[in-house]
Amino acid sequence: MNRERAETFLRLLAEAELREPARLALPAPTTSGAPLVMMSVALTRATWALTAIGALDPETAQAILADTDLALAARHRPEPPEAGVISAAGPGSAPGSASPGWAVGSASPGWAVGSASPGRAVGSTGPGRFARATFVARPVRRTPRTGTAAPATPRDGPDRYVPIGRLVLFHDQTISAEFGLMSYAHTASGARLITAWQARDPLSSGRRGPPPVEAFTVTDDRGNRYALRFDSKGRPEPTCDLSLRPDPPPGIRWLDIAAPGEQAVRIDLNRPAGLPAPQVSGVDLGAGEHLLNRIAERLLTLASDFPAQLATMTPVPLTSLTAGLGAVIAALEAAEVLSPLSPVPGRLATLCASLGVRDHGITAAPAPDLPEPWLSLLSHYHRRKPDTAPTGDGFAAVAAALPELDGIRLVLLGLHNCDGGTWMNALALGCWADRPPVNHGPLGLEANFPLSIWVRDSAGRWHVARSTGWHREPGEATLTLRLTPPLTRSCPWIEVLATGPSAEVRATLPLGWGYPP
Repeated sequence: MNRERAETFLRLLAEAELREPARLALPAPTTSGAPLVMMSVALTRATWALTAIGALDPETAQAILADTDLALAARHRPEPPEAGVISAAGPGSAPGSASPGWAVGSASPGWAVGSASPGRAVGSTGPGRFARATFVARPVRRTPRTGTAAPATPRDGPDRYVPIGRLVLFHDQTISAEFGLMSYAHTASGARLITAWQARDPLSSGRRGPPPVEAFTVTDDRGNRYALRFDSKGRPEPTCDLSLRPDPPPGIRWLDIAAPGEQAVRIDLNRPAGLPAPQVSGVDLGAGEHLLNRIAERLLTLASDFPAQLATMTPVPLTSLTAGLGAVIAALEAAEVLSPLSPVPGRLATLCASLGVRDHGITAAPAPDLPEPWLSLLSHYHRRKPDTAPTGDGFAAVAAALPELDGIRLVLLGLHNCDGGTWMNALALGCWADRPPVNHGPLGLEANFPLSIWVRDSAGRWHVARSTGWHREPGEATLTLRLTPPLTRSCPWIEVLATGPSAEVRATLPLGWGYPP
């Protein structure tokens, strides 16, 4: 990685933007309500890419963007209404009023916007000058990687993950509900049952809120009794954690759970997972290739929102995502984290062409071959009727702890279908869980979660997994991964492929769909 070349590239890109003929031709605003900051998408996304891979520190990136902002504002500032009168941008400075191709106040997402760096005067006033409202990028301070935080409540014994696959029913005069218990997890944050639930009003077809789980009785093999607490932890509505209070001792063999008026359901906590050992292998990917692959996954995920265009082979409106990709690739090559001979930029160009996306700025020749997972999703999208088979609501019992990848240990804790979609519940353990909230960046990527996750079903079709929610606790984070396209309940097993910048893990997981007795 060449950090000096990365900084030089970004400064040259900023200077080129100031000399851009289209930029010079822009008329100066005539009112103080006109937008004052119009940095190009190429500049902001190249800046984000260099900071995301660590080739540029946030402070240096901030200074470059702030200097560019000042130069642009000075060039296109409106005339003051009166000499010596202080004026500021008014309500008319709406982001949507910028010229096409320019980002108004578009400091890269993942950066805090609206404050200047210490010691830098932005839009200061003085004799014959006037104040101006401006947007300046300020980097978000990240917690250093110093390992996992100490658990909130000390606990003896290792973490425990058990697949369950049992159904608990509840009925009264107002609610008819069922809880599909997918897995049991016991970590430093406590013990919980990862659950898919449904609740309906018997007198109507409408859904109801969660039933009163505090009225359930829970007993272990030692006679200890526990209370249940309903906790969504950022997951979609049909799933939750049923936390056990107090924290159970390690080594309990079973739990009996009974809803009021229902027969108790026994949960065997000594049930073996029966999973083959995950396979860990190295990958020959640089940081630049890994980032571009994740951008491709984001494109494939968003493409599913436009089934009509995909089925008729018409362009998919993803230009807002692909704009500036040429500058991102050039920045990665300048930082020497992406080889000029890498096939990934050409594959990304081919993917854009397959989706009908233009104006991406990629100069590499389209590659004739694409990775198998990409081709699988493209084939699914380009079918005339890609979603004729219903997914079917249900859940599958899964409990699998994957080996650590780049400081993250992923634990898969159940999979369920609901409303035509498929979600996988997971925990992320390690130092990542103690960092500030995830920054999505301008391309919608989680900069603090560098893993790429794919799922291959028993029929050989691939599904990309993307996080849709998270909830942090000391030393761990609860994640919900949505699969695109969704799985059908006829799938008996899946293979999970998790890839980081330095290695990948493959794990085969059996799926027991439905409600076993």
